[in-house]
Amino acid sequence: MKLTAKELKRQARESLIGRYGVPMAAFVLTELIILLINLPFNLSFQSNPGTFQIIVFSLASFIISLLSAVLNCGQIYIHLNLSRKKGYNITDLFYFFTRRPDRIILTELLVTCIFLITLLPAALCSFAAYFIINTAPFYILTFIVWILTCAILTVISYQYHLVRYLLIELPEESPVGILRKSRQLMSGNKGRAFYISLSFIGMTILSLFSFGISLLWLTPYMTQTQVKFYQNIISEIGKA
Repeated sequence: MKLTAKELKRQARESLIGRYGVPMAAFVLTELIILLINLPFNLSFQSNPGTFQIIVFSLASFIISLLSAVLNCGQIYIHLNLSRKKGYNITDLFYFFTRRPDRIILTELLVTCIFLITLLPAALCSFAAYFIINTAPFYILTFIVWILTCAILTVISYQYHLVRYLLIELPEESPVGILRKSRQLMSGNKGRAFYISLSFIGMTILSLFSFGISLLWLTPYMTQTQVKFYQNIISEIGKA
């Protein structure tokens, strides 16, 4: 039985009652680690960067995003254990650095390649509009191509919405198999996942008024809700 967003959020809140400490600490620690690693590159990125600087900064940002993916799997692992009433600890944040982090990195690279290939037609249109075909009709065409591309990218992102969960749950599965399994599980569930994401927009905007402090509570709540969504899809919860 497919549980509603309201029910999934209710179960997420129940799981977190009295247990916010470790998920909150994992979120803060992840953000601090990424911030500190990024800091030297951000400081060296001048107001008028040269080509070499841009390349180094872009490459560093991409590598750091892969590191972030491994840490994010650790966060999800904590939330899964919390939801299943299993033992968990802040050190679980680094759990996947010693358990085939290459699988996570390779899977992230594959997803990135899919996104880049999808972006290619729109990028080529933009290049042509800027350097070759400077006409109003072509600008309109480029705009339409970008709108369609954004829509396709949104669908693709939700096709692979469960990739990190499956990397955790299926340690023997290949990256290609993980992508295939995510597509299968998300078939008929992409709209529901999109709605759940949208349901947090109001809270996220309100968090700006607290200078982001409320994100300490909101982020674990959002992650726990997504974990409940995953558990519902695999029929771990919400069985008829």
